[in-house]
Amino acid sequence: MTEIVTSATAQMLAASSRVLSASQTWPDPATGFAFMTCTLSGVDVPAFMSEPLRQTSALSLRRTPELAAYGFAASRCDERTRSEWLDGLAHLRGREILTADRQSFVSSPLEVLGIASGIVGFECPQENRAWYAETLGRAILEGHLSGAVSRLAASVALEQMKSGSGAAAGAQIDLAALRTPDLITVIAIQLCYQTDALPSVGTLAEALLRRCLESPVPINDALEAVVLSVVARRIAERAAVTEAADPVEYIVNLCRRFPLFARQMQSRQRSRAPMTIEDEYDVQDMLHAILRLSFDDVRAEEHTPSYASNSSRLDFYLPPQRIVVEAKMTRKGLGQRKVVDELLIDVGRYGSMPKVDTLICVIYDPLGECRNPAAIENDIENSGSRLKVRVVVCPRGM
Repeated sequence: MTEIVTSATAQMLAASSRVLSASQTWPDPATGFAFMTCTLSGVDVPAFMSEPLRQTSALSLRRTPELAAYGFAASRCDERTRSEWLDGLAHLRGREILTADRQSFVSSPLEVLGIASGIVGFECPQENRAWYAETLGRAILEGHLSGAVSRLAASVALEQMKSGSGAAAGAQIDLAALRTPDLITVIAIQLCYQTDALPSVGTLAEALLRRCLESPVPINDALEAVVLSVVARRIAERAAVTEAADPVEYIVNLCRRFPLFARQMQSRQRSRAPMTIEDEYDVQDMLHAILRLSFDDVRAEEHTPSYASNSSRLDFYLPPQRIVVEAKMTRKGLGQRKVVDELLIDVGRYGSMPKVDTLICVIYDPLGECRNPAAIENDIENSGSRLKVRVVVCPRGM
């Protein structure tokens, strides 16, 4: 990592820390969305979020910013607040939302998403959930949302509530045209909701980093501070991974140690139930989690081109590294010969994908069905494909 990037990320972290250590209203729409961003990104919440929520009232919860603030913090609310929040939403339903002057709260991304979060978190009655989804759908279709981020927020809120409508409305986002605060909001949305309507977090983080390198980015609230902090840490961690090893070798080494991870999951503390691996899907889930620790853009089950009159799906695709990771688990009826045959077909299939340079095949073999792991690895790696192929049988021998 260059000294310039190191300095920029250090400045981002320092500036974020100063904002988050200052006095904050907890919750408001910004701190509420920041709380959700921390929770879903797996980072520690700032100290002020460990404090009790400020007191609200039934009258205050008739205002959309208040509904949004407590909607984001639904998991921290008591039963009284839940009841008053639901009453506040019912009151909102009785108002004219899509006004002629287009000054409705639906133009505020944080309010739209916060209310949707409350609808989900507080288990809102179906009729009010349906009303909110219908209102957002109308706002999109009738052109009440003039900004790209507002349209994105409405479509993501609909996805969150699983309404099935409006999901593609926010798909066209021109990152270069966004103001920096809007770009930060977009990153928060992707951190929380992982929508297909946006580029990966890694791509968004790079866009924000470029702006930070050009000039200092002012931090206006807790949400912006949290996003800048998360972005700075991810950039630093990704750079550390890149500097430590070639991505292919790094993933291969992780896969070699997969049995250690699986064994540890079976030995949990405080008499908790062990996390066992029953089948290939369990292997894929665990491997997905491991890859996400080090790589921002890990896409699961992308469609592959047709090959030999069949189409298939791959396990994990890492676009920036142009790597596919295919995971298999031996079982009764799927021993060494059949695994080799399946993987040779996969090598040919993925070889037709122009955006893939490397295929890493992981064979988890806990019962020792593979009698000659070295032969499997050598035969598949030297199969003559244009791809660079790496094969990991683990444990390698019993």
